[in-house]
Amino acid sequence: MPTAFGRAMLDSINGQPQNFRMKMRGGNSMEMNCGDFLTCRQEERQLLEDVALPADGRVLDFGCGVGRHLSHIRQHHGAAHLVGIETCDLMRDHCARTVAAPSAFFAKWDEIPDREFDLILLMGHGLGVLGTEREAIQKIGALVGSLRPNGRIIIESGNPFGYGYISAEFTTSYQQWEDAPFTWGYADQEWIQTTLEGLGYHVQFHESQAPGGMFFFANAQRGE
Repeated sequence: MPTAFGRAMLDSINGQPQNFRMKMRGGNSMEMNCGDFLTCRQEERQLLEDVALPADGRVLDFGCGVGRHLSHIRQHHGAAHLVGIETCDLMRDHCARTVAAPSAFFAKWDEIPDREFDLILLMGHGLGVLGTEREAIQKIGALVGSLRPNGRIIIESGNPFGYGYISAEFTTSYQQWEDAPFTWGYADQEWIQTTLEGLGYHVQFHESQAPGGMFFFANAQRGE
């Protein structure tokens, strides 16, 4: 489970701004600012506020981190049932303490008892958590299959390495901690559009201001 990443996030939340390092196998390493993962940017807030949720709607944030997107939704939808998936125990426990009820947090998809949602989020370059291209196709299919008739999925992604879908193996490190290698996926707009339209969803794209400058949001709802 990702301990280095989680410790860096919680140290930053507790008033000691930190950086962590992310290294690609066979490639370069890059230093990342924890602050970029702690609060919603303006375009993220706008996307979330534009979603028309039922009063008691169900929202899933896949790879919810410290819960910044769910916390923002809670401000506008007090009765919504919020569900997060987060593999890091430290961040999952933080969400359980800080994201207002009704909410529940799990380590993996199979643990969720009621997999039916009005909104699914893969933000913060959340597509990456789905892994290889084959895994991503399978998991996106399962996710949209759990959406209610008027449900919506919002995916943030980008592919700085080329075209289509590319996955690479990374490790993260912070102070004396280093996480086990994990596979992270990157996709361009054409891949996202082809995949979601093949599942019957109409896709709109929005600009992302995430660090790096190559990311975007895919905002998809079942086509008429």
